[in-house]
Amino acid sequence: MKQGIVVFALCTALLGGCATQDKAATPTTTATPASAQAAWQQRQTEFARMTSWRLQGRVGMQFRDQSAAFTLSWLQQGKDQYEMNIKNPLTGSVMAYLQGTSSDVTLQANGKTYRDANAERLLQSQMGVSLPLEGMKYWVRGIPSPDSAVEQVKLDAQGRPEMLQQAGWHVEYTGWQGNGWNALPEKINLSRAVENTKVKVIAKEWQTRY
Repeated sequence: MKQGIVVFALCTALLGGCATQDKAATPTTTATPASAQAAWQQRQTEFARMTSWRLQGRVGMQFRDQSAAFTLSWLQQGKDQYEMNIKNPLTGSVMAYLQGTSSDVTLQANGKTYRDANAERLLQSQMGVSLPLEGMKYWVRGIPSPDSAVEQVKLDAQGRPEMLQQAGWHVEYTGWQGNGWNALPEKINLSRAVENTKVKVIAKEWQTRY
């Protein structure tokens, strides 16, 4: 972790005391009822129509021998434009601000500004953290990314994913904000064994626009 970037350092210190998709993908699925399969396809089609969404919640991370916890406000506009506020879980103050498009990403933290053409590379170089933002903008909504093949997906009776494997990441859904096929996730666990990375997302509030 580079000196001068305090987001994950602060979160680590606090952890001990606090806590548009363009098209529907066609993954290989485990055996599920035909109705669940139909709902799964409908879910992907419907969520592809989202023009923007906002997720506000909490994130906990384990990356090799480091841990971090923070609150997150993520505003996604279309497929490529987004803003993220990473906040202190105790005080609510903004510790880092990430803003990006498909070709330009800006990270502001600790009074400094960093830029790159790729958000994942920027986070890796400045924070030493591997966070799959390109996939997460789909996974946090309970749908696969159209940009890579789906290795496996397991559906529940409503056609929502219980487990999704894609791009080397294992994604589990353990809670939903609603009971229907179009419910948005409330609790999401992501893991990548090769880097010993675990990410837990708890969604407190969703706002969507079509």
